[in-house]
Formats: sequence, structure tokens, C-alpha cells
Amino acid sequence: MYPRTERRQESQLRLCKLLSLLVVVLGAPAAAFAQSGTVGTILGTIVDQTGQPIKGVKITATSPTQIGGAKVTYTNDEGGFALRALQPGTFDIKATAPKLRPVVQNNVRVTPSAAADVTMMMEVDTDDMVDEVKVVEKAPLVSVRTANVGESFDEEFLDNMPTESKFALENAVSTQTPGMVNKGVRNFRSRGGTTNQNAMQLEGFTVQGIELTTGSMAAIEVQTAGYGAEFGDAPGGVFNLVSKSGSNKFEIDLRAFHEDSTLRFFLDETDVVARNFNTMLTPSFSGPIIKDRLWFFATADLRAQVDGRDHDPSDILPVPESRVGLSARPQLKLTWQMTPRNKLQSFTHFTYQQARNTANAAMYENDAQKLLEKRDVFTGLTWEALLSDSVFFKSQVALQNQHQINGPRMCSTDPADCLYRRQVRQTYPRQLRLGNFENIVQDRQQSAEFVNTLELFTNSKTFGDHSARLRSQVMASRFEDATAWTGDGYDQYDGATPSLRTTYYSSDPRITEGRQGWGVRGTSTLVTNTSLSDAIRVGRYLTVTPGIGFHTAVASNAGQAAQLENRVFTPHILVAWDATHDGRTVLRASFNQYVDLDVNRLARFALGDMVNNQCRWNEVTGAFDLGCVYRGGAAARTFGLPCSPTGLDATGAPCKETLKVPKTWEYTVGAEREVVPGVAIGGDVVYRLFANPYQQRETNRIWNSNGTDVISPGEGSYRNGRAEAIMDMGTPDAAKRRYLGVTGTIRKREGHLKLIASYTWSVLEGNVDDGENSEYGTNPVRDQAYLNGYLPDDSRHTIKTSGTYAVTQWLSCSLSYQYTSGSPYSRRYRNDALANFTDLRARVGESPGLNVNDPSDDRPLRLPDQQTLNLQLRGNMKPLMGQNLDLFLDVLNVLALRTTMSVEEQDGPEFGRQLTRKAPMRLRIGLRYRY
Repeated sequence: MYPRTERRQESQLRLCKLLSLLVVVLGAPAAAFAQSGTVGTILGTIVDQTGQPIKGVKITATSPTQIGGAKVTYTNDEGGFALRALQPGTFDIKATAPKLRPVVQNNVRVTPSAAADVTMMMEVDTDDMVDEVKVVEKAPLVSVRTANVGESFDEEFLDNMPTESKFALENAVSTQTPGMVNKGVRNFRSRGGTTNQNAMQLEGFTVQGIELTTGSMAAIEVQTAGYGAEFGDAPGGVFNLVSKSGSNKFEIDLRAFHEDSTLRFFLDETDVVARNFNTMLTPSFSGPIIKDRLWFFATADLRAQVDGRDHDPSDILPVPESRVGLSARPQLKLTWQMTPRNKLQSFTHFTYQQARNTANAAMYENDAQKLLEKRDVFTGLTWEALLSDSVFFKSQVALQNQHQINGPRMCSTDPADCLYRRQVRQTYPRQLRLGNFENIVQDRQQSAEFVNTLELFTNSKTFGDHSARLRSQVMASRFEDATAWTGDGYDQYDGATPSLRTTYYSSDPRITEGRQGWGVRGTSTLVTNTSLSDAIRVGRYLTVTPGIGFHTAVASNAGQAAQLENRVFTPHILVAWDATHDGRTVLRASFNQYVDLDVNRLARFALGDMVNNQCRWNEVTGAFDLGCVYRGGAAARTFGLPCSPTGLDATGAPCKETLKVPKTWEYTVGAEREVVPGVAIGGDVVYRLFANPYQQRETNRIWNSNGTDVISPGEGSYRNGRAEAIMDMGTPDAAKRRYLGVTGTIRKREGHLKLIASYTWSVLEGNVDDGENSEYGTNPVRDQAYLNGYLPDDSRHTIKTSGTYAVTQWLSCSLSYQYTSGSPYSRRYRNDALANFTDLRARVGESPGLNVNDPSDDRPLRLPDQQTLNLQLRGNMKPLMGQNLDLFLDVLNVLALRTTMSVEEQDGPEFGRQLTRKAPMRLRIGLRYRY
């Protein structure tokens, strides 16, 4: 339970006011809002043998995923047609007209973000063609109407891929998407963007923290650039996911896999000997409640994972206990076709997760291990309506409630003592955590989201085709966390020598009596994103999509009035040209501006962390009383005061600055061509400049000329006269990073062989990396001299290949290969003022030579190149058993490479020591049963 405080009650009152405002907003006229992301469109043209458009042709679209039966429309004067509000899936398009031979285009893939483009030629019917239907099996592969850069994935294709992770959909997808870097679980970055700059769209809603598997998804798309005005607040990338809805058939789909440490090969003496295993079971059920009127889809991911850990070879720590993880993720979707033009969908997802002993076993002894428990409930409702053949409207509402507890494992066995036992830390020569886990954190996040869509489609000879889209998203959220430090702090040692004592307070001792115990923080935010775009078809071959976004964000802290507010417009324009006039070639370009408006982070920054006091060990007095410095608390946080907490520089001149809105300037140009039916090659160039990012800067210390320590106390070490660290939030002009990437792709989505392959050359450089807590601003002397260089994600060359081949009707094999050139790392030296290894003596990504003052003898530091080759063999047992049962075997890291993935960066005898390396060759066994 959370500690009861007045702050929490006031925060709840403000959330009620925000929700009341949302009710008023939702009741506004529908034409003021819009959103897309869950339905798709087929746009097409019918021509005769001379290339002239044909009017009045009947178009019928059918698909097992389309509730309500076939969709029917007719071609206009220009021979064009449009089928709107289609559930993502594969469609068959049939064109019929008197005196013309019927034509069927099979396997047209409908996805949420880009309209499928179809051109069909009809021939004059003759006596010998009576009742004969011309069938085209190869669907168009290139979208000639959009300039998006990214990938769409078929669920069946992904299921056949031997990816490193079968549990998390985002990780499986990001490893196969050009321009994306996978840094671990739920840590993936797109085209230079940071992790928290991605947009995760599920059923058209923005969700946070939900983990999904591929088996429950009907559409899986990743856009890494050129996604236009709808996501003007997403400088990273956009994941667009639509779950399955069922069909008119009752279906059972059971998937399971098992990984075990006994199925590893080519081990050596450094590998973990203790038993590890990971098992997941995913049953799914779907079908009609009322045929063509009411469908359901239900699934649940059930997982058990045990990671055994070997004893410490130095015998400093006892044999670590296994990491144990359990999780359950049930999901239910109901789809009701109320009338031929009105559809209602509900979606509910629940997550329960428990993980024991999750702290790093190489650092934490058993008594200092951690326990995690998480609950997450998301529910959303969507109403879709075709108001007319040219007007589509959608309205959505969703609620999400997340609750998570992270704390000492011993709180479950010894609750009376777990908050009072103090942690002891060792930093040198080896990092150790002894005695207890350092803190217990409870956090809760609640959000309410309202999304509306209005799309208008017009066609005329004078003004061309228009697909106008007006989108609005309104999201209110409240975040609260409560933190308590065990023993109210920790002691730090360098070997056997005492080094530092850190003491935490729930109230600020610089202002009032210093109390200890629970510290509670809370924030509330209201964010709106409104966009207007229009896909204008100029003639038959050129599509221009101008757009504009308007974004607002307001945030407030518990017990305080709103203090953070942003309003900003973003311009966008995308151009796509069917250069060869046959629907098989597209030249594309775009300009977009994205903004970072995550003001919830800023509101939490303003509250500050719990106040702590750090004192160094004094050998003379034998106590922790040297150079004591206070950190944290609201009093230690400022906004836009880069020179000092007082707002005055050394000359007495004011230095206050107004925070800018962080902006990303993006330019893309590319081309794609279907060289033979079913095979397309393409290339894209993406340039991004990330300007004025949010950055924290320490402004109170007065550093010596070398940036190695604050000047002596007698000379005034701190600008406000008090020994404390003051963090300022700003958007400095000098802070930026730049991404340039060139990507070439080959795609083949049909036939016995399906393939996605890409090569990306990229450069990522600047002085800020991931988020506002980067190194920029920690030490101004060092920052100016060394921080600008190649960033940790600068992997210059990347090759990604995924393919599957059907050897026979019952046997298939798949391959996943990735090559990444080595990324930079740095050499870090100890800073006495910070009591940590933070100092640089060369640019990031480099090691200083013999002469520290001569940059010419510095040498680059890069990790080894990384290669991963995984294979899968899959057999279907239906010819033998009569049951649709797949058995598969994944062979991961076929090359048995044990490449170093991270090294020790601290200067000293262990600099460059291998910390992590690639996992050994191993097997994964699994099955899939369908009925």
C-alpha cells in the first residue's frame, strides 16, 4: 500500500478535474477530431487494354478477417475505387462489368498505415471467354501513394523466424527492421531517437509497458521515418499493432516453446553451469458468437523462467540463488458489426508479473537481492462508422492502470527488518552490493485516453482525389511513486577503505527538520495531439500529402499549480510518384518536424528525488564528515538557469533562459521498384537533426581548471554558498545529435521463398545520448572538451536478413542473420568530487595516448563486430497424423561465436575486461497446433 498523504489526495482531485475537462472535449463536434491506425484501405484503378480508365465496374473485396461479409463499391469516372475501414488482413478483389472478362486479384495485404494500391486490367469478353475469370495471384508489393520508411510484418512470417526472443514482440520486430537498434528488453531505438521517443500504438491507442507476442497480432508495422503529421510527437519510431479479431470459424491455436541450458553447446569454463530454462504456453481461441455479427478472440501468454547462477569464482559472494520469473498476460477482443456501416470493438489486456532475485548476481549477494511485482490492466472501446461512401468516423476511449513494486526480497520473508538493514557498497576493485537491496519503490500510473477520427474522401477531375484526415488524441495521466531507502542510505568502500556515506531524507533538512522514511512524489499531465493531413492525388501518378500537427502538453506536481506548459505546431509534407506509371515503382521524399513533449518527465524532475547527503571519509577524524554535499529535493531543481542557482553569472549578469521545445528535423528521400512480380528492391536516405533536447545540468559546483575537483572550500566551492548539487533543466543550443543513414532493401513476400534483407550505413554523432540524464552538464569543463563524438549507438554497418523457404508442403526452413559493426566505448577516470569514474581525458569513443594534451595520439575504442545467425527447421505433422500440428527446432547462434558485447570502462587494472558476451549455441524446441 502507498503511504497516505495529502499530496496524493490533492493529485487525485486534480486528475478528476482533468477528466472532467476530457468529458467536455469528447462532447465537442466530431469534425474537430481524428485518429487512425486500426483499419486499412484499398485504393485502385481499373483500366482497359489500352490503359483507359473504366467507369462503373463493380468491385467486391472478401477476406476471412472482414466481419460483416464482402465489401462492395464501384469505379468512378476516372476508373478509380476505394474500399475503406477494412480490418487488416489478406483480401481478394474481384472486378466485374457487363461485356468485360471478370478479374480477380488475390492476396492483397491490407495494413493500417499505408493504403494498398491495386491496378487491374479488364479485357473485352468474347464467346470463348464466357464465365472465365482471370486470376492474378501476385499482389502489388510497392505502395506508390506513401513516403513512409519502415517495415510491415506478416504474423505467420514472424512466427517462423528463429528470433533471439520469442516472448517480446517489440524485440523480435526491432531486430529485423532497418534503422532500429535493439539494446535489450524494451530498449530499442530508431534512426537516432531515444527509447522514450518511440510511440507504441495498440488498437490505435498509445500504450505504455504492455508486452505482446506475435501470435495475437493481425497487423505488425514499424515506421522508422517519414510517418507524417499523425505522429508529430514521436521523434523516435512508431510501432503500429492491431490484434486479431476472429472469424466465422471456431479456431484453436496453441503455441508453446521451451529453452533449456541443457540444450547448449561449445561451452567453456566461464559459462554458467547452473540449470536455466524458459517455457511459454500461448493458447488462443476465436470464432463467431453470431455469424458475421459478433466475433471474439481470446488468448493468454503464460511464462515461467528460471535462471540458475553459478558461485562466485573468487568466493567473495555466496552461491547466488536462481532468478525466477512468472507471468500471465490474458487478452480478449470482441467485435460487433452493429449495422452494415457501424462496428464496435472492445479490447482488454491484463498483465501480472513476478520476478525474484532480479539484481545482478555478479554484484549483489543473496540478502541484497530484489523482488519485482507488477500488475497492468488496459481496456479500450472503439466505434467505427461509415457515415457515407466518402466519410469515415471513429471514436475511441481507453483506460490503463499500472502498479509496480520493486524492493528487497527479504521484505517478503522478514518485513519487520527489511527497511532497517543498511546496504554496504564496494566500488573498487570490484563493484559489490552487500547486506540488503538499496530501496523499495512503489509506483502507480493511471491514464485515460480519448481518440477520434474523421476522414473525408473526394474526387473530381478539376481538383483530383483527396483523402483528408483530421486526428485528435487527448490523454490525461497521473503518476505517483513512493520510495524508501533501506537503512535510509548506504556506505561505500574502495576495497577495505571507507569512501562515502549517503543518507536519504523524506523532508529537506536544508529547509526544515530532516525526517527519514517514505518519500512520495506525484504528477498529473494533460497532452493533446491534433493533426490535419490530406493525401492529394495529382493526376493518376503523383501523391502529395501535406500535413500540420498541433501539440499541447500541461503538467503539474502534487500540491502545486500547473507549472509546465507547451504549445507547438509541426509541419509535414510527403511526396510519392509512380515514376513508371505501372504501379511498380515509387520515388518518395518527405520533410517532417517532430517534437518531444513528454512533460511528465519534467514535472517529476521538478519534484526532485529524495534528498540525500553524501559525505566522504575523513582519515583524520575517522568519520564520514569530509566534503558533505546535499543532493535532490525540489530545492535542488531549477529550470532555465544554466549559470547558477541564483540566475546570475560570475559578473552579476542574469542568465535565465526560456526552455525551448525539443525538435527533430527530418529529411528523407528514397525509391522502390518491383523488379519482377513479387520481388522489390529499394533504398532510402534518412537525415535527422535532434536539436535542443531536454538536458539536466549541475550548476552549483565551481570546478577547477582541469574539471577534476571543485576548488577548495576557502575559495568558495559552490555558487550559492552551500555544499549541495543543484540540477537545472534546460534545452541548450549546444546540445544536439545528428543521424545520417542510407538503407538498401530487398523484399519478397509471396511464394515458397519469403525474404526481407537490408543493409544500412549510418553515422550517429553528437554530445547527448539517451534522455535528459546523459553526461552533458555533469562537469562543464569536461563536457566542452570531450563529449562531442560518435555516440554508443554508432554502429556504422548493419546487415539484417530474414527468410523462410517452404521445401515441401510439410517442411520449411528459416534463417535470421544480423551483422553489426562494433560500437564505441570510452575510458573513464575517477573524479574525487563525484566519488565515481566519470572523467574523460579524450573524446567519447576514444582512449587518450601517452600525451594527454595531444589529441593526435588518441586512439578509437570500439567493441568487436557482432554477428548472429539463427536457423529454424519446421515440420507439419498433418500428412502423418491428420492433425495440423507444427513441430519446430530453432538453432540460435549457429556460428557459435562468443563475441564480447560490453567491457569494463573504468580506468584501472581491469579496464577493457569482458563484462558480457554473446550467448553460446543453443536449441529451442516448440510446437503450434491449429484446429
